[in-house]
Amino acid sequence: MRKLTLMAVAAAVTALCVVSIAQAVTPTTAMKASVSPTKKGTKTKPKNVKLNVELITQPKADEPAFAASSTVVHFDKNLKFGGKYLKSCTAAQVQSDDTKCPKGSKVGGGSATGTALGLTENLTVTAYNGPGGSKLELLVDGTAPLTIHSVIEGKLQSEGGKFGKKLVVAIPDSLQQPAPGAYATLTDFKTSVKGTGSKKRPYVGLAGCTKHTLNFQSDYTFTDGTTSTATTTAKCS
Repeated sequence: MRKLTLMAVAAAVTALCVVSIAQAVTPTTAMKASVSPTKKGTKTKPKNVKLNVELITQPKADEPAFAASSTVVHFDKNLKFGGKYLKSCTAAQVQSDDTKCPKGSKVGGGSATGTALGLTENLTVTAYNGPGGSKLELLVDGTAPLTIHSVIEGKLQSEGGKFGKKLVVAIPDSLQQPAPGAYATLTDFKTSVKGTGSKKRPYVGLAGCTKHTLNFQSDYTFTDGTTSTATTTAKCS
């Protein structure tokens, strides 16, 4: 009897592993990035540039529904961020009424596309400089097929190597599942940011250029626990 019990447990564990593997998502992920203008400044006076980033997630046809639970975007070490020199707006204020955010705190915007239950929603994105200059508040709005009004907050942190900063983003539950049981995949997310700050400290500054190339990376974590990484480069001079 004990032998049969052990065999049954082993069979159950094997079955669970097979199901887990079968349900793991493996979407195609990619990213695009660029700066304009592409000409560098110096460490003491970085060139004021517009930073454009696009994150792409393409689900496979036979995959179960999923969403991204978090994303980390890594920026080249030659990009300098001066958010602390700009006006800022809290996530709560952006969520409540972004028209009351201080003048100068809005730093950009873009668009996004989400899919859930076979339906596609086009979204607008508005970007605000967050408190302390170390946060980015991304207001996501949509009207059909669902009404969506949610803030995604990214936290800017330092790192080493070829990257100088990373933006750590936790996706709100309301965007992961805009309707009960309906996972929403953000298949495309485009954002462009730029702010004046000061002559010496723009919101995004290009302080250098290594071999005419800027490096970028995005790390995705999905709701089933799987991960994916995408990299890209941008030109500089």
